[in-house]
Amino acid sequence: MFAPNDLGPTVIITAYTLTSVSTLIVGLRFYCRIWVVGKFKSYDYIMLLALICTWATCVNNHLQMHYGTGQQSPPPPPPGVAIKPFPPEVLKVIREMQLGSARTWYAYQILYLADLGIIKFSVLFFYLSIATQRTFRVLSYASLIVTALATFALIAVNAFECPQDLSLALRPDIFLKRKEWGCFDLAPIYYAAAAFNIFSDAFILVLPLPLLLKLRMHTLKRVSLLLLFSIGILVPIASGIRLWSIFLWHGSKTEGRYYGAYVIFWSQVEVNVAIMCASAPSLQPLVKRIFGEVARHRSHSAYYYYGGGSHNMSEITPPRRGTLSNPDSTMDLESLPETYQPDRHRVKDNITEPHIDRDVVSVREMTEEEVLRDRVRRFASHRSSMQSVPPKSPARPHDILSHG
Repeated sequence: MFAPNDLGPTVIITAYTLTSVSTLIVGLRFYCRIWVVGKFKSYDYIMLLALICTWATCVNNHLQMHYGTGQQSPPPPPPGVAIKPFPPEVLKVIREMQLGSARTWYAYQILYLADLGIIKFSVLFFYLSIATQRTFRVLSYASLIVTALATFALIAVNAFECPQDLSLALRPDIFLKRKEWGCFDLAPIYYAAAAFNIFSDAFILVLPLPLLLKLRMHTLKRVSLLLLFSIGILVPIASGIRLWSIFLWHGSKTEGRYYGAYVIFWSQVEVNVAIMCASAPSLQPLVKRIFGEVARHRSHSAYYYYGGGSHNMSEITPPRRGTLSNPDSTMDLESLPETYQPDRHRVKDNITEPHIDRDVVSVREMTEEEVLRDRVRRFASHRSSMQSVPPKSPARPHDILSHG
């Protein structure tokens, strides 16, 4: 099944497996969104679009393998042996295979570039939602603009690879008559796209690290946060290996169809690893609930991953006098809004409960942000406190999806 002379089964199994895992990761991300946060953000919808594009690429890759990509060419006949002409029915099948291969390769080039661009958009929109420092925000906007322009340019070059007649790219003879028809050489385009993806992936990876290093929090918390974001290093690594596969494909003279499967294989690895790494921060409340290894240092920082975007993350708000909080929780990464002024009152001395004889905070109506952070903290800890103020009932998933 995994014979070296046919890479098709390997590519197909890898593509469907990785895409299924990515679907599971994105599904868990949406679970945290609906049941913990209570709403979707723009970058969640963008990631959903990227997942749909990944499935389209996966199906297209399957068709590419069906039309002969990944198969080695038959050995040439020995010297002196005459080659018999193929019968008409065989020539017809070969023609159909070449036509299908040309069309699926054309679709692959566009789907791959669009998919990676959409994933980058999701990550950068997430950065903008948490950007409170001007430099970080400007760099995020600049990265978003450069990514959009580069993605559009690369897609346009691949889509119009035959400027004289666009339909030539979909003809069976495109693999043999590319230069004759005046079509672009794909190798430099592939190299340029790979170089841009490696550079942009690395830049997007390190972009939030200075901000994370400035956060004032427990050392263990900061280390775990940096490790969570650092797993994104797998994306430029996968992009680099894909660049190596392009080198193999370009260097092959008569085995371009075979080595093209390596390009497709590592494209699937690159895209799916990018989706998983981009969704990892959103799974932090779920991971804390399952493992609970940082329960002693639990804080409101889980809300940080969902990007309030309106408060300074580098500031720590000390707990107010009389605030009832969980005894093992730490300070917030984000301060409360300035308009948040809870009413304070003294508990009367004639209350029968002897342990309630101090100032308490009476919150008549919690703000949306307070509800959000309280729900994330409760979900991550999987414990409830009798002294905590119960939040509002969250909206139902169908209400969120219909009105979001």
